[in-house]
Formats: sequence, C-alpha cells, structure tokens
Amino acid sequence: MTTPTRPSRPAPRILDPVSRVQFLPGVGPLRAQNFERLGIMTLEHLVRHYPREWLDASRFVPVKDLHPGGLLTVVGEVTQAAALRTRGGRGDFAITVKDATGILSCYFFGQSFLSRTLRTGTKVVVSGEYDALDRRMLNPMFEVVEGDLEQLLHAGRLVPVHGLTKGVTARGMRSAVRHALEAIADQVADTVPPEVAAAHDLMALGDALRAIHFPENEAARVAARKRLAFEELFQLQMVMELRRRVLTEEGRALAIAASGALESRVRETLPFHLTADQDAAVADVARDLSLPRPMHRLVIGDVGSGKTVVALLAATHAIETGHQVAFMAPTEVLARQHAATLARFATPAGIEVASITGSSPAAARRLLQARLLAGEPLLVVGTHALLEDKLQMPQLALAIVDEQHRFGVKQRATLAKKGVLPHVLVLTATPIPRTLQLAWFGDLDVSMIRARPAGRGRMVTRVTDEAKFPQVVEFMSRELAAGRQAFVVVPAIEEGRMELRAAQSELERLRAQPLLRAYQVGLLHGRMKSDEKQAVMDAFTKREIHVLVATTVIEVGVDIPNATLMVVENAERFGLTQLHQLRGRVGRGEHRSVCVFIGGAGITALGRKRLDVIATTEDGFKLAEADLELRGPGEMWGTRQAGLPRLKLADLWRDEELLMAARAAAHGVAKEDPQLMRAEHTALRQTLLREYREPLELALAG
Repeated sequence: MTTPTRPSRPAPRILDPVSRVQFLPGVGPLRAQNFERLGIMTLEHLVRHYPREWLDASRFVPVKDLHPGGLLTVVGEVTQAAALRTRGGRGDFAITVKDATGILSCYFFGQSFLSRTLRTGTKVVVSGEYDALDRRMLNPMFEVVEGDLEQLLHAGRLVPVHGLTKGVTARGMRSAVRHALEAIADQVADTVPPEVAAAHDLMALGDALRAIHFPENEAARVAARKRLAFEELFQLQMVMELRRRVLTEEGRALAIAASGALESRVRETLPFHLTADQDAAVADVARDLSLPRPMHRLVIGDVGSGKTVVALLAATHAIETGHQVAFMAPTEVLARQHAATLARFATPAGIEVASITGSSPAAARRLLQARLLAGEPLLVVGTHALLEDKLQMPQLALAIVDEQHRFGVKQRATLAKKGVLPHVLVLTATPIPRTLQLAWFGDLDVSMIRARPAGRGRMVTRVTDEAKFPQVVEFMSRELAAGRQAFVVVPAIEEGRMELRAAQSELERLRAQPLLRAYQVGLLHGRMKSDEKQAVMDAFTKREIHVLVATTVIEVGVDIPNATLMVVENAERFGLTQLHQLRGRVGRGEHRSVCVFIGGAGITALGRKRLDVIATTEDGFKLAEADLELRGPGEMWGTRQAGLPRLKLADLWRDEELLMAARAAAHGVAKEDPQLMRAEHTALRQTLLREYREPLELALAG
C-alpha cells in the first residue's frame, strides 16, 4: 500500500518592481485594495511612496533618566500586561516595562488587541513622550525585539511617517515597505545615467530607496533625499530639453521677415508709449519670428503691465506678410474682452479682428471658416473653440496663448498643429519664480515685463476683518458717489458647510445696505451661461452696474478702468498670486484705487501671514516667491501645464542649486543622444514615454 503524498506548497512567487502589491507577503488581495486607494498598485509604487516626515526616536535612555520633552526610547522587558475596559466600553491596554534602572508604565487607548503581541516576558522597545506627572508614556510607538536592535522599524530609530488610508496602519505600511525593499530595491530601473550619477556623487538608487524609508542616521536620509530629488528634477528637465530640441532643431517654421510698417501704424494709434520692458519683449518676439525655427516664447508680465499690446504688435508681423494669427483665451468673458481691446487698436491700422467662442452662431462660424480657408490674413480671438478640428487655419503662422497655466500641454500642441509648426507666444499674468520658470516652462524662452504703464493711479491695500465691514460699505458708497465702481469677490457660489461668504448671499447682503440702495449690484460667477455672463459684463462696462459681486471668474483679464475698489471676502482662502491677480482688476485707470482683503472668522496663522505679506508689497514677482515658500509649487501652481511630472521630494523653493545641476545634466544627455537610443539611456527613455508621453509626443514619437 502506497502512502499518499502530501501536496507540495507552491514555490514562492518571484517578485519584481511591476509585481502587484497583493503578492507581497502579508498583504494579499483584500489588503491590496486599501493600498490601491493611495495609488500603490505595484511594488515599485510602494517603495516610491516616500515618507512625509521622520520621527527621531533614536535617543535611547535608561528609565531613571526619562524626562519630559521630545521622543525618548526605552529598551526593557514587559513585566505586566492587562487589557482594560472603560465605563464607556472602550478596550484599553496597559503594560509595565522594566530595565536595569527602573519601571515605566505605558498606556494604549483603544488598543486592547495588543494583548496578543505585548505579553509578559517579551523584550520590547518603546518610543514616546514621557508624562512626568503620571510617570508613563501614552500610546508610544513600540516594537517587539526578536533580534538585533539595528533591525527595528517602528521605534528606537528615525521612524518614517507615510501617507495612510483607511485599512492601512502606520505599522502595516512600514512592514510592507520593508518587505518590498528587500524584494526589489535593487531591481528598480535607474533613469539617471551612470555618468551623471558619478558626476554628481549620487548614491546608488537601491541604497537611496532603502535610506529614504529607514535611514540609519540623518546624514543617510539627507543623501538619499538628494539622490531621489535629483532624479525627479532630472526627469523633468529631460522632458523640457527633448521638447525644446525637437522644436528648435528638427521643426521648421515660416521665417517671418516683415518690414515693420504695420507695427509702426499700430503704434501710432496707441494712446500711450510702450515701456522699456514692452519694447524689449516686442524686439525679442520680432527676432524669434525672423528665424526658420518655431518660436516658443513666454512673456511674463505683472498685472496691468501691457502684455496684450505686446501680443498685438507681434501679430502685425504675421499679418503684414499675409498670414493668420490665433489668439486663445481661457474664458469667453476674457476672449470677448481681448477681441474688443485688440480691435480698438488694430482696426485703425487696417487689421481685422474676428472672434469665435463656444456660443458663436453656426452661421458666423461658417463665414469665418470660409474666410480662413480663402487665406485672408485675420487675427482670430477665441476660446477652446479654436481647437475644434472643424476650424481650419491653413495660413496660421502665430499662435498666442493667454494665461498658459490654464491650458494643458495637449491643448497647446493641438493649436500648434493647425499650422505647419507655427510660432507660439505664451502670455501669463502670474509672476513666476525663477525655479518654476525652469521647472514648468523650461522649453520656452522668457521675456519679462515688470514696469507698469505710465498714467496709472496709486494703489492702496488694506487688510481687515469682518467686524470692519460697515466701514468698508461706507467707503464703497463714497467711491460710488464719485462715479466709480467696485468689485466684491467671494470664494464660493452657494453657502456650504464652510463659513465662506457665498456669492448669492453676499449679493443680498449688499443690496440690503442702506448706503447702497441707490446703486445697482450685479452678480457674476462661473455657472452662469455665456450670454448671461456677457450681459453682466456689458452692463458693468457701461456703468449700469455699480457693484459687481463675483467669484474668481474675474481673476484675470477683466479691464474696467473706472473700477477703483476691490473687496475680497475670506481672503485667506486664496493664494498670494491669486489675490494679486484680483488686486490687478483695479488700479487700471488714472484714479487712486483701494483693495481691501477681509479675513474670515476661522483664519489660520498661515492665512494671516499671507495677508500680511500682500499688504506690504505690490511686486508680483516677490509675492510669487513668497507663495512658493509658504504653499509649495503643487498648491501654488495647481493649474500648471497638465501632463508634467509631479514632485514628491524635490522642493523648488530650496532646491534651485539641485535643479540647475539636473538641468545641465539633462542638456548634456539630450545633446549627445537626442532620441535616447543608447543602451545606458534605455531605462530613462522607457520611463519618460510611460510617465510623460503626452508632453513628449513630438519629441520621442515612435
């Protein structure tokens, strides 16, 4: 009789960086769903889930030397352990830990399940803050010691603090990360070429991944962060270098050699003289247009600095040579305003300005399309309607994009495809710190306009609170009586859970003010239909509406020289650059203007600090630097170009030197191997195509 053989266990699964996280020991399919809520699908995602911070629990002390203040760590033996039930039914747990010098009590609220782990006789390390009054630690971090103290994960070291979600505990995350590092840390493809890593004295990628999660000391953590932050910035700069290279070296554009006669005619119609900064920007553009490679230039101008006029003078070069120009704006309100402003200066010089938006009638669209197909040299102003495939612009030579941070890379590329690699001029009224210029706009040449045109009235900025609202209304009534107009901006359309001043309720509150009953108060917000928005703006422009309550739909571009008062409710809810944009809606005429930022009842210390900063400077570039420092690039530039890498470790405020090094390294790699076809660049090419295919669709196609 043969003995039945016991079925053998399946061989352990061989793990690699793309293995699903469910195959990691201790995770499984159900727990994997919790990790997936954090965007962690694979083991590489897990080891790239860097800690937010590290708790220094590395100070070991004897029990007799415990004292309040800071994290302290004790190694000892559990001498007593008890699960406790409170009157309210909560299950707590308490232990005593003994070392050679004394006994320490530890109390864990709501963690009676620890009785299965922290048993009497167990050797344990506990890290926490010491309560001298009760002579105990509350909810300390802990770890059962089964081997060498160097293997500790949860206490007695620099303890990583990861982002968590429901179903994933801090201990569970640290354990999963440790297992993943053991399995695949040295298998993760390194996108930094060996020669670049050597030149910048960067540690090996596998070592950096281990040290960023579980550093042996602060020096190891700093070195690991430098290595991984460099990697992020290097990939970002490679995207920029490859895009710039393909557009400047391989792309052919029409060299526009205009005589400048049409530009001169437009200048003669202007009721003002250009500033030196404007003249310099126009010269930059004219030089770029004369070259047989496509211009990609970013004009950064503070609010009210006159970027639109620079764009018009750029357009004259294309139109003079018989070509077409597309001017793209982010909203219908702004598109129509740009069309009216451009026509005021362009029409007397013989330039025709056409417009197209999502609400343009079908007949008007057909007529415009026929004229474009006939090759008429038009300046066409529009919104996303300019991106429609049906709208053909066969003679498009120059594409102007206003407020670039509201458009994605793909949208810009779509507009560019309407011509044979047309020249592209990007305008932004958001002052951009130098590091953000290099990071998000590294593929563009930059022209700066800092000076404000002459003849603008003085600007006064005041910060106050809700208690001073009656005085604000009194001042508003005096401005209105003098024939001026006012904006009141709120951060919400309807009342919600948060105590934000909503547009509708603010409208009703202002209409109920006795001092304002003689004046018309209007409402403008993003949920209104296009024709409704335009009707409100037309009425405000004609001074039929005296006070306009609005959301941030009026943040950019709205030009009402007669408006001299800007009131922003719950101002702490906005970033500095956004507040500066709102302030720029007034001060556009000859009269003195006032901007009042009203803080909400729940304003934080950070919110108050932002308002104090904007009250003391009108320099948008200084404010952008402060915003970058206070909020970080992710929040400040939340509407930046879509499809570009997000930074997990790199800090653009503090890492400018590292960014410059990454930029130089990327330039060298792109110069030597523009298609990244060498073997040592395979991982870099594959990663860029996988992660950033959209912004690289022209540079690494195929």
